[in-house]
Amino acid sequence: MILSKRVALGGQQLDELHERIVIRSVDPGVPHENIESVNRMGGSGQRITGAHWETLDVTVGFAIDIPKYNMAERRAVFESVTAWALRKGWLTVNWLPNRRLYVDKVIIPNSGDLWDWTSEYTITFRAYNVPFWQDEQPTQAVSGTVSSGTLQLAVGGNMPSPLEITFRNRSGMTIDNFTVSAGGKTQQLTNLGLGGTATLQFRHGTDGLLRITAGGANVYGKMSGHDDIVVNPGNVSVSFSADRAGTFTVQSYGRWA
Repeated sequence: MILSKRVALGGQQLDELHERIVIRSVDPGVPHENIESVNRMGGSGQRITGAHWETLDVTVGFAIDIPKYNMAERRAVFESVTAWALRKGWLTVNWLPNRRLYVDKVIIPNSGDLWDWTSEYTITFRAYNVPFWQDEQPTQAVSGTVSSGTLQLAVGGNMPSPLEITFRNRSGMTIDNFTVSAGGKTQQLTNLGLGGTATLQFRHGTDGLLRITAGGANVYGKMSGHDDIVVNPGNVSVSFSADRAGTFTVQSYGRWA
């Protein structure tokens, strides 16, 4: 049956696995933050020394609307749901449009006594690498063909998010130096050897890690400065410069707690 609460994993809807699956609850969770602190002198208070966002759990509760005397069918439906869940991937819910969560770990429930037809089962979907909901589509800003400039990017979400950057060399000559700055952070690349029509890319995979390629080759080791440029939501100024002219594109997938 098609339900008001819908959950999809890798594009496949849970309620389409079997018409007797009933989604009872969907809790989008909240990121777990680990706070480190030390006591202050003077007998009271603490000072925060570090903070780190760790994981986010989304829980989905479902029931199987099949009579208890048909335990074989109830078991088959239960196993189809757990097989669906264990594929992992991108998780979406219908009432959070344009948002998704990449699931790294799934905790499946115990079926228990399937004779109890009123039972509700809970699946936990856990994000480790990027413990935030993310926009499915990015915001972006694009320059003309220039060697330097500053763009204004509208960064969505309510949590800091990294920048995705593309610079297409339009000069017909090799570019060796490239710099990008935003939010008080700067990344510099030297000895790039970016060909006359090649593309430089800063990309983050589903693991949240930054990858930098020039003409498809890994050039991460040629970077100095900050390991990543992470900016706060709102309007952000992004500046860039290169030896020669090209087209600069900056994007951001908003992150949500």
